Amino acid sequence: MARKISYAALALLLIIGGLLVFGEWSLHRRSEEVCGICARHIHRQAGVVAEIGGRRHHVCCAHCAITEGFQEHKPVKLIEVTDYNSGRKLDPTRAWYVDGSRIVACTHDMTHMNEMKQVETTTFDRCSPGTFAFASQADADSFAAKNGGVIESLGEMLAGVNAGEGTQ
Repeated sequence: MARKISYAALALLLIIGGLLVFGEWSLHRRSEEVCGICARHIHRQAGVVAEIGGRRHHVCCAHCAITEGFQEHKPVKLIEVTDYNSGRKLDPTRAWYVDGSRIVACTHDMTHMNEMKQVETTTFDRCSPGTFAFASQADADSFAAKNGGVIESLGEMLAGVNAGEGTQ
């Protein structure tokens, strides 16, 4: 009888342990699929790992991280960016950025309605205009020629949000 109870207890512990491991894995995976700031899906061509005010976040795009830094009055440091063309991870200091393009990768279906149930025009979107990273200046030039925007280095892009801070 004692042996059956021991086996049952061991089985129960294994099941509980498995559920805890699965839950942790699931939460970690979700944190890499959903922006830690605006809760939008992270597009495979625009994902960024950023440090905002000393806290690391997986975010949907560079513009979202910069907007958060401005709103919270906190410095922003990009840890890892994604090449828009290939989806590969890049060192932010070696990337070229196109800011202000017509392309917005961070789409959402959140319709805003007023008290009369009429759809209102969005006046602010933290992820717009789009800001994307590229592995080469030629790729950034080509993208900007087709989609608009200004080509910037990492320092130029973060200059306003990190005014008074050291180089990021």
